[in-house]
Formats: sequence, structure tokens, C-alpha cells
Amino acid sequence: MLRPELASALGPDRFLQEIDIAAKLNHPHVLGLFDCGEAGGFLYFVMPYVDGESLRDRLAKEGELPVTEALRILRDVVDALSHAHKHNVVHRDIKPDNVMLSERHALVTDFGVSKAVSEATGRQKLTTEGVALGTPTYMSPEQAAADPHIDHRADIYAVGAVAYELLTGRPPFTGTSPQMILSAHLTDAPEPVTKYRETVTPALAQLVMKCLEKKAADRWQSAEELLQQLEALATPSGGTTPVGTVPVDRVVKRRWMLAGAVVGVAVVIALIVVMAGLPRGSDAALDPNHVVVAVLRNETGDPSLEHIGPRAQQWIIRGLQDAAIPITPWDLAQQSSDYVAAEAEAGRVRDRARALADETGAGTVVSGAYYLVEGDSLELELNVTDAVRGRSLGVVEPVRGARTSVSQLIADAQQRVMGFLAFRFDEARDWAAGVTSEPPSFEAYQAFDAGQRARFTGPYQEAFQYFLRAHELDSTWVQPLIRMSWVLLGMGRYAEHDSVVRIMEGLGSRLTPYERAEVQSQRALAEGDHQGNIAALRRASELAPHSTATHNLVWYLIIKLNRPRDALELLSTFDSERVSVRKSSGYWQRLFVAHMRLGEHEQALDAAVRARRELSEPGVAWMRSHAGALAALGRVEDLHRVLEEIETSSGDPARSLVEPVEVLRAYGHEDSVQETVELVIRWLEARSTAEVGSFWGRHWYGRALFIAGRRDEARELFDLLVEEVPGNFETRAARAYFAVEGGDTAQARRDLEWIEQMEIGEGQLASARYHRGIISAALGDLDRALELMRASGDDPVWGYTWAGPTQIFIDPLREFGPYQEFMRPKG
Repeated sequence: MLRPELASALGPDRFLQEIDIAAKLNHPHVLGLFDCGEAGGFLYFVMPYVDGESLRDRLAKEGELPVTEALRILRDVVDALSHAHKHNVVHRDIKPDNVMLSERHALVTDFGVSKAVSEATGRQKLTTEGVALGTPTYMSPEQAAADPHIDHRADIYAVGAVAYELLTGRPPFTGTSPQMILSAHLTDAPEPVTKYRETVTPALAQLVMKCLEKKAADRWQSAEELLQQLEALATPSGGTTPVGTVPVDRVVKRRWMLAGAVVGVAVVIALIVVMAGLPRGSDAALDPNHVVVAVLRNETGDPSLEHIGPRAQQWIIRGLQDAAIPITPWDLAQQSSDYVAAEAEAGRVRDRARALADETGAGTVVSGAYYLVEGDSLELELNVTDAVRGRSLGVVEPVRGARTSVSQLIADAQQRVMGFLAFRFDEARDWAAGVTSEPPSFEAYQAFDAGQRARFTGPYQEAFQYFLRAHELDSTWVQPLIRMSWVLLGMGRYAEHDSVVRIMEGLGSRLTPYERAEVQSQRALAEGDHQGNIAALRRASELAPHSTATHNLVWYLIIKLNRPRDALELLSTFDSERVSVRKSSGYWQRLFVAHMRLGEHEQALDAAVRARRELSEPGVAWMRSHAGALAALGRVEDLHRVLEEIETSSGDPARSLVEPVEVLRAYGHEDSVQETVELVIRWLEARSTAEVGSFWGRHWYGRALFIAGRRDEARELFDLLVEEVPGNFETRAARAYFAVEGGDTAQARRDLEWIEQMEIGEGQLASARYHRGIISAALGDLDRALELMRASGDDPVWGYTWAGPTQIFIDPLREFGPYQEFMRPKG
């Protein structure tokens, strides 16, 4: 937030205008702005949280940095500036405090902020407490002289000052006052970098000193030009060692590590030696999970653009290394690519992809070319070949832009190749190859992958945010939208679900046949057409037998048709040795629930145990399933051990602790219920409010109190919850049930009447009817209760959890014959 006196001096319009400019920047190394506004006399802006430290913190801890690390950070910073300058945004306050380090990525912060505040304070407020504007240590001479005509080259100077400090552990100028430092920037020549660090190469030292030239015309004239110099220095031929790879999403990386993706230096050297010793055209086996990238061919007819091909190859290789995808090292890939190109020119090679594969042993080849289009624009086209089978795996969506923006073009191509290969090589989604659209970028794939994991291990809202992020990165990729639609249904956000379905329907020809069937499934759900949904899922399942659609079809056999035996039969057709099956939480979930619905608790327990063993991150949900199966079997000692595991897990464990107690109770193990529920209550009461104080945390705690016999406390808590969220049918029905148990039938009737009189949308109708049925059953009207449950939709298993009809609110119906027949599995 901006202090009120600064906000007053600036005025909200000017401030928000400058912030809005920064908000338009969208780049991997720019920390963007989410929102801005005015509230209570304060101007504010909202930025993403970065789980890391500032470059200032790193320098404070370590002093001068290793050259390779300094180069990597500088490259990221200058890459961000290049993007900003192309959008006519000058930062004006580049300094270590405004560079965040997240893992080993650098992000530039506060774009637009400095200029906005500068407009409010003026030069005379430079040293005002709490305000850092054009920080003296890193200010260009023109800023120090208050030149009104400052341009992007002021940022180049600041980069030089930061680079000087990264390499030497000290800024180029120091002094006892801001005025002394400003004067030095105007008049003094900085001492050579090599005076303080002799190991810095002459080329790198010269680069830094050119940034620090007094006259803007003598510096590097653009961030793009400086970026090219930094990239050249970061390669083996540039006078320093290669920049290290960058860890990305830990889960994605772990998958590749398990596949043998992380190659040590010794292994790389051994690979080069072995490959060098192989005869040309060797019949050595090709590894389809290993990738080689060819030098892109120059099809522009312009020799001055020849450098783009090797540069694009290097960037793509570096990106794939960052993603921990098994990749042929850059030097071997370049040498082999040059050799194959020469052989092709001589007419001795017809299939370049196969020849490059034979040279390197890599079974997957990325190759391509670049062309001049529409006058002065460039287009990069890449394709991926399965050299083992001699077939194309697909064409990466082309990248097009101005020839003056080569770095951005190559960066976009890098992202798309990374996304394409990560999605293709993801063992947990091997069914998707050829039947779904490919991710447009690696960033989009990472967000999508995180959403998939959160969908099974975390709250739906978290999964929704990840899928939304993947959609924002490219609005034409349909897979995040399909997953988003499922999550919105799970959260009961039906209007938004309908909007997402409309967006997907508008994608038209971009949908594959499989995706078209998935969208038809979602349209049927939006309209309450369950038979239409099942028909669409069957079509999709025929196209991809191991797909998400098949999982959803199995789920509907269980939930909508009450046919768990048929669901198990369909699950038995899955190849359990496929990684996409073994590593699928959805597969194990459906297997577990189908067995539980059939009363096959030993088989359900086996599925839960195997899921916890197979899944890389099973999460607390699988602990709950494990506990539920043990509770159904009455294995109390083992149950307590798993509940203790849940209790020590992070987050809000209330449901996962209480629901197995309801299972224990529903399956007749009454002698163990009191001991277990009191144990659970002690654990919950020992936790902080932040951990279990959420609405649903208190909801489940109240259910535990009721089971423990503390019924007045449970009733009092649910009175508060209903007051807090009046429209939550489940909590209101629970309050009504507790009221009847306490002899207050009048309250239950009022709650029933409240739901009946409420204006209820189509999407909430089934839930409202079911919970009216719960209240009717509590009041003793069992026929009416069953009638309402039947009318809630063609979903005969309302009231089932994954463990069966175990909710405490079902008690009045348990011995009611028509209800028992209604709930009996049909197949």
C-alpha cells in the first residue's frame, strides 16, 4: 500500500494509470500485477507471492556470486527488461531488492511502481524515509542529473551496476551520503571489475563496463542486444562454463528423475565418448524417451539470419534440461546436427531425423525450420519425430513474430516444445497421446499438472485456480477447461460450469474427436441429461480406453446407475501394468468405492493400501480411505494408527478424522465408537483455530461432538454455522436432525419449510430435495423422505459416502425396507 501522503501527492488516477501499464506485462521473468485500486484512502496494488528470497538477501548472505549463477540471474533480468522495453515500459529502479529468486529463476518486480511514486515525490524526496526511488547506488548518470528525457538505457546502466555487485561483492560506487554516490555516477569512472575479481573473463568484464558508460549512447543500445551478449557468454564458446539447469515443478522433475532423466557430468562425458566411438549409421538401439534437438534450418534466404538456427537449438535444449527431460547435450547435438546436414547436402542422407537419431541414440527428434512471412516477420516451425517407429508424433504450434524480436520468438518456441514433450512423455497420461490437444507451453502444462494433482489431493478451489491459470496462459487449450468444468460441478458452481461449457463449444475445429465427446458430456451434465452424459462418455471411452472419460464412465456406473459390479468389470479391462493406470488416483478411487459399495471391504482395503504405495503424492484423502476400510472391518487398532497418521498431517484434517468414525458406527462396531471419537475430538481440540476453524472443519467437529454424546454442544455449534451460511443445505439438515434428537421438532420443521420456500436453481435442486428427505426422515415421515430422495434425480445413492450409507443422518432409514431396496446395488 502507498502511504496516504504519497497517495495524496500523486492522486489515484495517475498512480493507477502507471500501475495499469505494468499490469499489461506478461513474461516468465516479470513479477506481474494482479490488481490495483483505492480503499480507505490507501492506494494499493496486488502482486503474486514469491516463495523465495530477494537478490539483496542472497548477496547479503554470500557476497559475490559464482560467475555462472551471476550470468543466469542477469540473463533472466535482461530478458524481462527486453520484454518491458518492447512495450515502452522503463523500470527506472533496477536493483537487487527488486529481483526475486524463486528456486533458481529470477523475477523482476515493481515495474511501473517507481515511476508512479516518483511522480508523487519528485527528486527532492529521494531520501525520504520508507521511499526508494531510483536508488542512488544503481542510478544512471542521467537519473542522477534529473534529466527529464530518461529512456530504457537507464535500465541498462542499472543492470551494469547490479552485475558489478554480483561479480565483485560491492557496487561500482559507494559513499557516506546519497549525494556523494550520485556525484560519483556523474563524474567518476568505475574501477575495473577484474581489480576485485581476477577470475572474471575479459569478455564479461567488458560487457559490464560498457553497461556503465556515462553517456547513454556509449552503452548497449537495447536490452535485446545485451541479452544476446549474455547468452553468448553463457555458452561453452562464450568464455565460461555452461549455465546450470534450472529445477522446475518438483513433481514433474521427480517423474523424469525416476525415469533416469537426471544425467550427471560423468554420465554425459561417458555418453559423448561412447557416441563418438560409434560408427556412422550404427544400429545401436534408439531410446524413445531420449530427445535430440536439431539445429533449425534457415529457409529465409537471408544469410544474416543464419545465427537463429543454432541459437534456437541451444535455447530449446536448455529448456528441456530445465524440465529434466532426457536430452542429448548441446555440444553433441550441434556436432551431430552439423554432420547430418553436411551428409544431406552431399546426397548421402535422405531421412535427417533418423540419421540424427542414429548419431546420438535418441529415439525422439525435434527438428524444424524458420521462414520469412508477411514481409519482415519470422515464423518458426517445429515437429517431433518418433525415429524408432519412423512416424511423426506431431507438429508443435508455429511461432510467429517480428525479426527484431528473435529472443521472444525462440522463448515462445522453447515453451511450446517443452510443453509438447512433457505432456507426451508424462507416464501418468500416456493415454492422451494423439487423442487430446497438446499444451501450448510448458508453463501451461505445469499449471494443468498441478491442477490434476490438487483435484485429488487438495481442495477443489486450489485445483480450480491451477486450471484457470493454465487456461489464462492459452485460452485455446481445451484440456484445462474440461478439468475446470468437473471441478466447478464438484463445487456446485453451476452457472460458471455452463459458461465454461459454452467456451469449449466455441472452440469448434480445435477440438479433437475425443475432446468433442468430452464437451458433449459436460453439456449433458449442464442440462441434467445423465443418459446423454453416459452416451458421450462411452463414445470418448471407445476412442481412448484408458482415458479420463473411461474413469468418468466408471464413476457414473457407480453413482448414477448404482451398478458397482458393472463398474468393476469395466475396471478389469484396464491394463494394471500401464503407468497411467498404476499412477492414477482416479483408478484406485473407483476401484475402492466400487468394492465398498458391494460390501467387499477386504478388497477395498487392498485398493487403498496399493494406492498409497503406487501414488507419488497420495495425500490425506487416501489415508481417509485406508481408515474407512479398516473401520468397516472393525480393525480398531489399525484404524487408530492410520487416524494418528492423519492427525499429524498438515492442513484441516477434520473430515478425514471424523468420517471413518461414522463408518465404524454405521457398520455396527459400537463398542469401539466412543473411544475412537473421543480420541478424534482431543486431537481436533488440540489443533489451532487456523487449522480446524474453517466452516467445514467446524461442521465435522460438530458431527463428532454429536457422536460422542455432547449433543447440546453440537446443536449450539450448528446453530452458529447455519447463521453464518444460511443456504448450506447439508449444515441446515444436520442442525434439523440434531434438533429432533434433542426433542425440538419445531426447529426441524422450520428448517424444512425454509428449504421448501427458498428459490432454488436447477443445479441445486437435487441437493435441496435430498436434504429435505433427511429432515423428513428425522421427523419420522419415512415414505416422504424416500420419495424426496427418489425425486432428487436419477442418482439412487444420495447419502452414500465412498464407504457406503454411513452418514449419521441416515439412521432413521437404515431399517426401512423400501429404502434398503432402493439402495441395493443393481449390477
